[in-house]
Amino acid sequence: MEHLKFYLEEKDIYRLLNEVRFDQSEGEPVTDEMPKSLKDKVRKNVQKEIRNKNYLQKAKRSLIAAAVLLVILISAGTVSPAVARNIPVINSIFKIFNDKFGTYQEYIPYSQLVDKSVTDQGITLTINEALADDSTLVLGYTVKSSGQIEDLQLAGAMIMGDLRINGSSPQGGGFSGEYLDETTYVGVASITYHSPSAADILKIDLNVDEFMGVKGHWDFSFTVAKTELVRKTRVFKTNQQVDLPEGLVTVDQVVLTPIDSTIHFSGNYKDQDAVTKAMDRVVYWWFVFDDQGIELSSGGGTFGGNNAPYGKDFQGTAKFQAVKNLPRSLTIVPCRFPVVSGDSANSENPAESLKAIDGNYPLELSQGKMGKLIIKNITTAKGETVLRYTAEGKAPYFQATNLYLKNAAGEYIHPQRYDIRRDENHPNDFTMVFPALDLSQGYSVGTSQFATIDFMEDLKIKIELQK
Repeated sequence: MEHLKFYLEEKDIYRLLNEVRFDQSEGEPVTDEMPKSLKDKVRKNVQKEIRNKNYLQKAKRSLIAAAVLLVILISAGTVSPAVARNIPVINSIFKIFNDKFGTYQEYIPYSQLVDKSVTDQGITLTINEALADDSTLVLGYTVKSSGQIEDLQLAGAMIMGDLRINGSSPQGGGFSGEYLDETTYVGVASITYHSPSAADILKIDLNVDEFMGVKGHWDFSFTVAKTELVRKTRVFKTNQQVDLPEGLVTVDQVVLTPIDSTIHFSGNYKDQDAVTKAMDRVVYWWFVFDDQGIELSSGGGTFGGNNAPYGKDFQGTAKFQAVKNLPRSLTIVPCRFPVVSGDSANSENPAESLKAIDGNYPLELSQGKMGKLIIKNITTAKGETVLRYTAEGKAPYFQATNLYLKNAAGEYIHPQRYDIRRDENHPNDFTMVFPALDLSQGYSVGTSQFATIDFMEDLKIKIELQK
């Protein structure tokens, strides 16, 4: 098979960090003490040097590897939980994100107040709120500093790296966030866990001794109840298979909760040596659609060989947004992303569609065989530039995440936040927000033509949820 190319620009690093679940079940057994290799990964490999060119090349490689591991072959004191559920979360991080971006709305009814802060070395870390089901713990947190701290997009990695849930380390997690001002950052960490205890209460111990390169002590202990979400969880057993080039994957079950949808899978490699080599060449991704053809946004996942079911080489999970109503079915389509080394990616330019912003709309941007984006308008007001657009094609949500701006020099303009806003009533309409720009200064809007990905529609499977 021809080795195609998959490019990661700096803009993609934060997006991957936002979606990828750092899985520690592969490479070293899970023990009571978190493996030093994982701490090194989240503490050293995602520090302030992210903007350094040499580091960025390494980051591209390490993040590609992390993504492959996660999706190949298919990421002081206590509060009474009973009391916490009845206390309104006044400073709700979930509500902040929902009001501004339309995200995490489904978390708000289940949020439990934590409201604990620790200050050290001029940095205050507050755990505002939490919620949990049988496999996911979600924390809303705030970082406040006496001076400006850069790259707090990575703060979630610091939190997940020193966390215990009922005495056990998490399996993985993802995180996202937003600067409220130069010294205040709010974020959400979504952590995947497995607890040997069947108790409805999770005991959380968080001990952070280094924060964005600053050593100190930020220690927390609190509890989170999972009873309400577990009660509303629906599990659908299935045994459908996807025959991928590197292995045979079985979708074991689909779990739907009010906060997310999870696909549990396991499988066997066809050739272990070939799979090891493939980890430097390909990334697999699930695309999931409901019975109306609406794509569910991805929430990461986990992958590993340790603790796999008897007779299986690996097992994993793939998480997606919650469904509001029970669909009659879900359709799963695997997609293959070939990769190249960071050096090759720097020397060759990926195929793109790029058009100058001249005030004439709509602007249509081809995405090759995947479809197209239609830019309806771009406006600047109240300190921000807002792009409103529609995605048409095979995977509209995924396509919509691949939109960017460039200045007259061809440099990428980073959006205020990589999470795009989806129109609730028109799920293929989106909004992306950038810092305020003078659009008369030669900006362009662009997207990828996805020339190198393999959207494997011939391997799609349909999982019936209602008879």
